[in-house]
Amino acid sequence: MTNNALVPRTQIKHGFQAALLISRYHSVLSLKGNVMPAVITSPENLAAAQALFAETLLAALPQKAACTVSGAGGGFETEVAYSSELDLWYAMQPQGKKCWNGFGIGQPVAGKKVSIAAEINFPTEGLNRAVSGVFAEDGNGGVWVLHRGKIRGGKELFFRHFSGETLTADDGGKEETFALVGRLDDADFAAKLAAFVKEILRIKAAAKA
Repeated sequence: MTNNALVPRTQIKHGFQAALLISRYHSVLSLKGNVMPAVITSPENLAAAQALFAETLLAALPQKAACTVSGAGGGFETEVAYSSELDLWYAMQPQGKKCWNGFGIGQPVAGKKVSIAAEINFPTEGLNRAVSGVFAEDGNGGVWVLHRGKIRGGKELFFRHFSGETLTADDGGKEETFALVGRLDDADFAAKLAAFVKEILRIKAAAKA
């Protein structure tokens, strides 16, 4: 993408090579019965996880278009990545102490505006509970993408309507329940993320009903 320099995949793998060797049958239920995942807070590991997150999505969203991304905080021009199979577009932009990851539904048209359906932002350092996205690492080195449920309308509304799976993790010394998006080395991670974005849209629609 135009405003992001991705970390080389070989470098990313170095930090999480154990995760990439774990069998796909490693289930959420068995994870809950073992060592609790812990929210990642070190700048180095957050940067590596964000880079792998972006690289995984860009590989799954092959169509590119230069668009204006519009949202509540204003708009900016960037290149968005899209997949007609998933009907999902993605854009990323570093924003100070967080990395903004925006998603939308429907094929973007070059030179036109696209509207954000959901954001999954991650802090760039430390523990930041004001940012909705979370990377958590389990005892085997697997890195999970989680969401705090903080959307417009509030966390309580989100979890009242959320129909997906949840995962409990160590959130800076206390147990916290998160909405589960998926594990970064899942072969179908992009599809799981697309489903999560559509679940957020469903929750927003249910809140208005």
